[in-house]
Formats: sequence, structure tokens, C-alpha cells
Amino acid sequence: MKRVISVFVALTMIVSAFAFASTNASAVDYNPQSALDYAEENWDNGIELCAGFVSNCLQAGGINVMERSVGNLFNALKGTYGTAHVLKTDGPYIYFDDNAGKLSPGDPVFYYCNSCKSFQHAILCGDGEDGLMTDYAHNNPHHNTTTYISWGCPECGDINWTMYSISLSSTSNHVHSYTKTVTKKATCSSAGIDTYICACGHSYNVTTPKTEHTAVWVYSERPSVYNTGLKHMECSVCHKTISTPSLVAKSTADVNGDGKVNSADALLILRYSIGFNELISSQTAFLNADVNGDGKVNSADALVVLRISIGALSI
Repeated sequence: MKRVISVFVALTMIVSAFAFASTNASAVDYNPQSALDYAEENWDNGIELCAGFVSNCLQAGGINVMERSVGNLFNALKGTYGTAHVLKTDGPYIYFDDNAGKLSPGDPVFYYCNSCKSFQHAILCGDGEDGLMTDYAHNNPHHNTTTYISWGCPECGDINWTMYSISLSSTSNHVHSYTKTVTKKATCSSAGIDTYICACGHSYNVTTPKTEHTAVWVYSERPSVYNTGLKHMECSVCHKTISTPSLVAKSTADVNGDGKVNSADALLILRYSIGFNELISSQTAFLNADVNGDGKVNSADALVVLRISIGALSI
């Protein structure tokens, strides 16, 4: 019986030692500066809420974790990657000196509401200012801003926080240096993906937001000296309609804008038709020159203008 107990104790010690070694191995690879560099570049990119943003920061630092729930992120990190600590607060602030050994730049910090009994917010500890903790965060973006604990819980409204940190050990001398590759280019219809790869093999992806639409006017009915036109605004890339149709005034045939329609306007049209494009450079002048509304400015338009100028055609 004693021999069985001895073997059991020995096996327990081996398993415990292996688990301890695995835990430390996970944390050793963490590079807080890389996490802070990511936070600095992406604090206001609008991608992910607080827990997802902190997860992305930690991934940039070498910890393979992605949790979008604040409580799940805390539980995923606690014990596995670092040690959880209750932070000492001083009024609405957190001071580094009051939390020596518990808080360092690059550590994740969590707001726990004692009224709701739940984690509500996750942030990344910044470099600090005048001994005060600063942080990077999403949903209410923070850019290495002083950390405050005087705001109300978004669920119950109470100001009743316990602040937790996960102290992430870092003993590796390797500092990740990433090269960015655009894996998928963002467009106005879909988000993009940038991949960051270190020479050591570590990599992470960052989702880039959609681009703005490239708006241009499109004429569904071009105006002429006889009729008004219709136009709407749409994206030149994805062709999504951006505005409702609006009326376009008739062409005036007054190409040079002197208030008259005469041979001078016809001459401008003819010169434009043979390559002197700078003579009709504005959209308004082009619409007034395209008197027949066919989308071209050529001798046919010049002939109409001449007929108007001598009274053979009234508009």
C-alpha cells in the first residue's frame, strides 16, 4: 500500500511540474512592447470591442488568445499566462508605485463590477504618466490615456469597481520585429486583412476597415437644350447608389458663360472637338456645350448652337 501511495505522489509531482513548466512557457514568449506598439497603431481603428482589442494586442505580443467576452478573456489568461492581482486604487486613479509587482506596461487590466458580479471592461496598461497608470482601450477609445475608475457600470450604473490585472511574465530577450503584408486589400464593400510576420515565425492578422465609397455623378438622362436631365451619385468602384435622382437643368448653349449664345460658343465647341480640351474644363461648361444631350461635344453641337444664334432654333 505504501508503495502505491509513493508512486501516486511521484506521478502527481511530475504532472504538477509539467503543468507549471507549460504555464511558464506560455508566458515567457510575451513581449509587452510589441503589444503596446500594436495598441498605439490601432487604438482607434474601430475594430473589435474592448476584449477583442486587448486580445489582438496580446496576440501581437506573442500570446495566442482571442476572447471577445471580458470575463472569458480574464479566465483564459489567469493562471495560464500570468497571475491575477487585485489592484490598489487611490480615488479615481491607479498608481504604479502602489502596485509594484502587480502591474506593468503591456499587462491586461479588467474592471469587475461588485454590484453586477461580473467583468465589464478590459484595457491594456500603457506606459503611464507621472506615476499614474494609463491605458489603451476600445469602446470609448483610449490612447495611452490616464485610467479612471470613477465612471458608472454600463449594466447597472453603479461606481463599484474592483480592478484586476494579469501580470504577464516576460523573460525572453527576443523582440518581435514585424513585416506587414497586405493579405487582402480593403475595398468599399469588404474589409481587408494585414498580416504581420516576425522572422521568428510569430504572426498575427489585423482586420482593416472598409474604405470610403468613391462618389461620382452618373447621368441617367443627360440634359439638352430641349429637355432637363436626371442624375444620381454612385460609387465608381462598387456602383452602389449613394443619392436619390435629382433634376439637371437644360443645356443653355452658352459655353463661354458670357450670357449670350452666338458663334463664339460654336467656335469653342469646334475647337474642343479637335483636341483643345482645356477650353471646356468644367462640368457645367460641358453640359452647356453638349446641346443635343448625347454625352459628346462635337460639330453636331456646334451646328445646333449656330442655328440658335441666328434664330433658326428657339430654346
